[in-house]
Amino acid sequence: RHLARLPLSFFQAQRGGDLMARATNDVEAIQRFFYFAYRLSLQAVLSFVISLVLMCIIDWQLALLALAPMPVMAFCARWVGQKVRVGYRRVQEQFAAVSSKIQENLTGMRMVKAFAMRPLEIVDFGILNEEYVTRNRHLIKIRSLYYPFTFLLSGVSMIVILWLGGLRVIEGSLSLGAFVAFNAYLLRMSRPMSMLGRIVDEYQRAVASLRRIEEVLKVSPQPDVVGGATDGIRGEIEFRNASFSYNGQRVLKDINLRIPAGSTLAVVGRVGSGKSTLARLIPRLIQADDGRVLVDGKPVEDIPLQTIRDATGYVPQDAFLFSDTIRENVALGTRAEGDVVRATEISQLAPDLHLFPDELETIVGERGVTLSGGQKQRTAIARAVIREPQILIMDDALASVDTRTEEEILKHLRDIMASRTTILIAHRISTVKDADHIIVLDEGRIVEQGSHDELVEYDGIYADMFRRQHLARELEIL
Repeated sequence: RHLARLPLSFFQAQRGGDLMARATNDVEAIQRFFYFAYRLSLQAVLSFVISLVLMCIIDWQLALLALAPMPVMAFCARWVGQKVRVGYRRVQEQFAAVSSKIQENLTGMRMVKAFAMRPLEIVDFGILNEEYVTRNRHLIKIRSLYYPFTFLLSGVSMIVILWLGGLRVIEGSLSLGAFVAFNAYLLRMSRPMSMLGRIVDEYQRAVASLRRIEEVLKVSPQPDVVGGATDGIRGEIEFRNASFSYNGQRVLKDINLRIPAGSTLAVVGRVGSGKSTLARLIPRLIQADDGRVLVDGKPVEDIPLQTIRDATGYVPQDAFLFSDTIRENVALGTRAEGDVVRATEISQLAPDLHLFPDELETIVGERGVTLSGGQKQRTAIARAVIREPQILIMDDALASVDTRTEEEILKHLRDIMASRTTILIAHRISTVKDADHIIVLDEGRIVEQGSHDELVEYDGIYADMFRRQHLARELEIL
C-alpha cells in the first residue's frame, strides 16, 4: 500500500529487483523472527526460570555457579549480534543486486539474444552471484563463532558443577537424589541457554531487514488532498512560470502556456528538450519545482489525484502491457465488450486482431513481448480512448506506426479530440500540423509557438524539421 502511494520519481531512482527483495525476502525475515520468538521464546523463558528456581531450592550456591557463564555468553551474543546484523545487511543488499540482474535479463531477453549478449550476461551474473556466495560465507563464519564458544562455556560449567556437587554428596551435605535432580534441571536449563544464539541470530537478521524496509517507509507518499475539488474536469490547462529539475539539472524553465478546454496542443522539439516532462506535470506524475500548473483554474495540487488521473488518458512513449489478454490490457477490467471493440477500431488495432491466435483473448506475454512496437502502442492508445478522458495526452504514441496507419488513427481520433483537451507530442510534423496550437521546446524553454503555417513561415526550428521531413518523404517516393 505504501509503495503504491510513492511518487514516480522514487521508482525512477530504484531498481525493481531491489524493491522486490525488500518486499519479499526482508519481510519474510521479519515474519520468521516473530514466528520463532512467539513459538520458542516464551517456552524457553518459562523453562529457564522454573529450572533455575528448582535448582536454587536444591542448592543455591551450585545454582549461582551454573549462572556464572551467563554474563560472558551475553557479551559474546551482543558482539556477534552486531557483526551478524552488518553481515545480513550486506547479504540482503547483494541478493537485491542478483534479483535485479535476473529481472533485467528476463525483461530484456529479446535484446540479450538479438545482440548475442548471453556470454557477457552470464559472466556479469556469475560475478554478482560469486559475491553473494562470498558474503554468505563470511556471515556463516561469524555465526559459527558463537555456538562452539557457548557450548564450551556450558561444558566447563557442567564439569565444575559435577565435581563440586560430587564432593558435596561425598561430604553428605547434599543427597545423591537431590544432586541427580539438580543435574536434570541444569540440563533442562541449558537448552534455553543454547537457544539464545539462535534467537540473537534471527533477531539481528530481522533488524537488518527492518532497516531496509524502513528506508522505503521513510519516503513520503505523494501529497494528496482529501475533500478537495472533485467537480468534473473540463480540461482547461495553464502553466505559470512552471519549472522542473531532475538530478539538479533544469529540464523545464519558466513555462508559460494556456491550453483552452477542448483544444489540441502539439509539442515538438529536439530529443531531451523537455516534451515528456511537460506532459507528466498535468496528471501529477511529477510535480513542478517552481511555478504552478492549473487545471480549470485550480492548482493541480488542490485536485485529488484520483480525480485528475481519472480525467486523463495518458499514452506514454514506452507502452507498458501486462501479461494478460489484449482485452484486459485495453479495458483494464472497466468496460464492456462493445467499448473494447470500438477502442481497438479507433486505435487501428482491430485490423491486426485476426493475426493473433485468439484475437482479443490472446495473451500478450510479459510486457507485451509477443506484440510488435506498433501493436503495443496501438493497444496503449485504445486503453486511453476507452476511458473517455477529458484530457488526452499522447506522448510520441505514434512513433512506432507507419505514416498510413498514423493518418488512420488521427482520422478516427478527430471526433474524440474535438470535445477533449489533447496534447500531442511528436517528432513527425505530419502528426501535429493540424493542431490548434503548436509549441516548440528547446533546452526546456518554449522558443516558438503558433499554427503550422505560422511556424513554417517563421523559419526556425519547426520549419527546419518540416523541410527535412518533407525532403525525406520525397526521397522515399523516388
